[in-house]
Amino acid sequence: MFFRRAVRRAATMVTRNRPLGRLFAAAAAALQHPGRSLTAVAYDASALVRMARAAVTGRYRHLPRRSLIAAVAAAIYFLDPLDAIPDFIPVIGFVDDAAVLAWVVSRVRKDLNEFLVWEAGEGPVIDVTAVATPASSP
Repeated sequence: MFFRRAVRRAATMVTRNRPLGRLFAAAAAALQHPGRSLTAVAYDASALVRMARAAVTGRYRHLPRRSLIAAVAAAIYFLDPLDAIPDFIPVIGFVDDAAVLAWVVSRVRKDLNEFLVWEAGEGPVIDVTAVATPASSP
């Protein structure tokens, strides 16, 4: 029920081209210091956020819409403090978040792996324009 609500919100946001920058920034910041229950999925969840951000900004154009919606829904669910198990409950508050993130990652694993290959190939992008220099005369 809670994740379905997140999927509906994500589909609306993606379909209506709502700005998602703050959502991704908040999710990325929260994943910088994962709790004990999120440690196992933190790497994949961070990659999921990077993939969705790259798709939304137009840098990565190979992500299917269904995978983008799933990634946005996972971020919405992760950031919602009042989900299936409220985040303020000590120890187990983030267990459902970790489970949802792991489930979404498993559902989009192929797309995530393709993104990671693309991301590794991108490396730091440097825009260099060749400058012609006049030939020196003898």
